[in-house]
Amino acid sequence: MKIYLIRHGETAWNLESRIQGREDIPLSPEGQRQSAACARGFSGVRLSAVLSSPLSRAADTAKLLSQTCGAELIIEPDLTERDFGSVSGQIVDIFNPEKYASDLEPLDDVAARALAVLRRQGERLSGDFAAVSHGGTINAVLRAVSNGEIGSGKTRLLNAHVNILEFENGAFRVLSYNVPPENVKNYL
Repeated sequence: MKIYLIRHGETAWNLESRIQGREDIPLSPEGQRQSAACARGFSGVRLSAVLSSPLSRAADTAKLLSQTCGAELIIEPDLTERDFGSVSGQIVDIFNPEKYASDLEPLDDVAARALAVLRRQGERLSGDFAAVSHGGTINAVLRAVSNGEIGSGKTRLLNAHVNILEFENGAFRVLSYNVPPENVKNYL
């Protein structure tokens, strides 16, 4: 089974390099275009469901994807962005936010909650599925699954790009990351 982890489209705060955390910042006009292009990249791809963080920037991206694929949209609160505490809304080094504050949600906790959702849905669903989330959350997952080779502190995830996991026999494996949506069909 493949799991397509998609970072939401761009927001105004992404352009400003401002940490969004759990602030509900909407997609920018460019983010709306990116989300539509991402959905087009999945045209003709059969998905059993599209999961999404409840934050609007992810949910709006996921809605377009679910409509394009004719897949059920499922809101999963544990796919929400990492809680960045007091640095939320600030412009700081995204690769090292711990340098600026100590009240951040631990990366291991972020990965654990997101992977629990992916595991539960992977065991429930009958085929490949997508999950639209956030850079901090997806990077925490990539870090956990790759044993730190990629992900948090190392990988800058692009908006509306796809990160592909394989889920087999209860284990996750990273197949690729930052895949442009128009290239997703190369991984089917």
